Amino acid sequence: MGRKKKERPSVETLFSTVSKMLVPAAILEDFEIYGAKETKAEWTIEMREKEHRIPPALQSYDDVVYDGYCDPIVTLSHSFVCKPIYLKIYRRRYKRSNQDTHFSNDYDFTLKGLKMVPELGIFLKEED
Repeated sequence: MGRKKKERPSVETLFSTVSKMLVPAAILEDFEIYGAKETKAEWTIEMREKEHRIPPALQSYDDVVYDGYCDPIVTLSHSFVCKPIYLKIYRRRYKRSNQDTHFSNDYDFTLKGLKMVPELGIFLKEED
């Protein structure tokens, strides 16, 4: 007799749930977590744009190649246990084969004038 032991969720399910707690859903649509680092002062979650997110200007071409990453965008996600959590977001860079002009996607990661995700900025503005 007794209770049936509850099964533990898979590591993948657990990772997905924690990811949604720490990173806004809009960012998780186009980016995936690549790594995380902790220092005494902060946590940084490294995000990389998902493969095959080819910019609209290049979608009609067959000779598109991946060409590294743009400089990262660092934005404050939120604070948790007295440490800020920053998202370091890398957008992929593409070009046409044998050409030097680069293209990348544009995203709205922050509120104008703030280096934090919109959800946090709106929350803080409501508190004022």
